[in-house]
Amino acid sequence: DYGVTTSVGQYGLPKSVDWRKVPWLKIPVKDQRGCGNCYIQASLVGIGSLHSIITGINVELSSQHVLDANTITNSGCMGGTIPKVFDFVMRGGVVLESAYPYTGKRGFCQDIKAKGLTIEGWAQVAPAEEALMYAVAHQPVAVGVAAGIEFENYQYGVMNVPVDHGILNHAMLLIGYNATSWLLLNSWSEAWGIKGACRILRKSPNSDGSIGILSRAYLPLNPSFTTVRTRTESCPCYWSR
Repeated sequence: DYGVTTSVGQYGLPKSVDWRKVPWLKIPVKDQRGCGNCYIQASLVGIGSLHSIITGINVELSSQHVLDANTITNSGCMGGTIPKVFDFVMRGGVVLESAYPYTGKRGFCQDIKAKGLTIEGWAQVAPAEEALMYAVAHQPVAVGVAAGIEFENYQYGVMNVPVDHGILNHAMLLIGYNATSWLLLNSWSEAWGIKGACRILRKSPNSDGSIGILSRAYLPLNPSFTTVRTRTESCPCYWSR
């Protein structure tokens, strides 16, 4: 049932969604370790998950490739943005994890030619609850959130988040919802939260939603297999090879 229940709820959408419950879909729980590249992890798991939903073929993409190679528009372990990762993958693709394994720190970009994925583009979800529910009913969504100290202490249940959240400082993958909460996948390993995921309240007095979840939500579009030559943005000669 593609992660959704058959019953219809608010806005004519499924009453609940949880992409982890699709038997043939394997959404990897990443561990970024001490490197602040959550924006890469959320983006690539979102791309890989959409490809798996469309084709039935599970893939895991190399965050190390993007970490090493996306050197101009993003800042590696110091942070970056989801749209810039999507732009990078759209221009030249990203190899599979097996070809370029994760080390947890930025290094020199390896010269690899291997199978990977590219995307045709990306879209930002309108900043409204209904729009985000509609989006995640069709595919996981990469989102920016304001992660405070409550994230460090979270174990289970619906996270108690402040109404007055701070700046958006973390990226996660939205993988579902129910009547009262959003379901978010983190990149802090399966040891964190509910096997790597958490729930936050859907309803919020803030126009940008709980912890800002409505303000920066992004979808990759039309992923497909391709042959990828790894490169850095400062070495455009690689792009045409």
